[in-house]
Amino acid sequence: MQLIIVLLATVSILTFLSGFIVFAGARKGERAMSTSFFIAAIFATIWMASISLFLTASPDSVATIDWHVRWTFISAIVIDTAFLGYIAWEIKYGKLITYLYFIFGSIISALIFYKPELLYNEVILSHAGNSVIMNIGPLYFGYISFFGLIVPTVVFMLLKQFLKSRSVRKKNGDLVIMVSFGLSSTLVLIANLILPLLGNWQMIWLGPLALSATIIAFYYTILRYHSLNLSSIWLKVFSYIVIIASLAIIYMIIFALIFAALFRGSTPSTEVIILNFIMILIFLLLMPAMNELSSFIRSLITGSNDKNKKGK
Repeated sequence: MQLIIVLLATVSILTFLSGFIVFAGARKGERAMSTSFFIAAIFATIWMASISLFLTASPDSVATIDWHVRWTFISAIVIDTAFLGYIAWEIKYGKLITYLYFIFGSIISALIFYKPELLYNEVILSHAGNSVIMNIGPLYFGYISFFGLIVPTVVFMLLKQFLKSRSVRKKNGDLVIMVSFGLSSTLVLIANLILPLLGNWQMIWLGPLALSATIIAFYYTILRYHSLNLSSIWLKVFSYIVIIASLAIIYMIIFALIFAALFRGSTPSTEVIILNFIMILIFLLLMPAMNELSSFIRSLITGSNDKNKKGK
């Protein structure tokens, strides 16, 4: 569980940075799209924080955990609405469709926030694993219906853009987003809707991780395929941070898999995880200096060889 929490914390920082870069670097004409992207990143961060607190909550945290459970449900609604706004804003009727989903999502979110008992009856905190007893009623079906409608709408909008676009670069960007959003939505459906309904709440961390990967995929298409024209002086610096964090996350996943394989499924302690994470960050930060040192050594060797040849 410690590895999952560290992973969620790292990805949440990376997700927030991706959203902030796009918001800060976008031009005025693209401010609405960049704002939608930033909102998705903010609430993905809130979603991960809420799930982390829920998974690690002790039995004596009943008085405060209800707040985090509410935001777990609400954040997912805001993220998908913001995704739709980013994708559909420039499409015909896209603004109208986004506003309709915004109203639908706002009604459900308000009911969850002020009347959470309509969606779930009880939050159970125990050493065996935390869970929520759902109330299968009108609000639950409204919540499920929201995602059952908005996810196909987002995919349809992306497909519509993909088919109408004549630019190969634009098509490639739409394809990356469509595939990543489709895969992440499938994982969210399984880990955050189906499994919890069956009483398994231990895998809910997969949902925000998957959607955060989609946000990072969006950011990649913005950089690679110029779906937004960013013009920030900090873009290169932040992009370097995003790349470093991404490599660190990949390293941590590989490290956890190897550790589990060597020690028969056990997980590393928090201290080992943090130490490994710091070491890989130091290594990645020193890579430019190591490249410079390597180039310097090569130049010395080349210069030395040239002198020897002249001497002969």
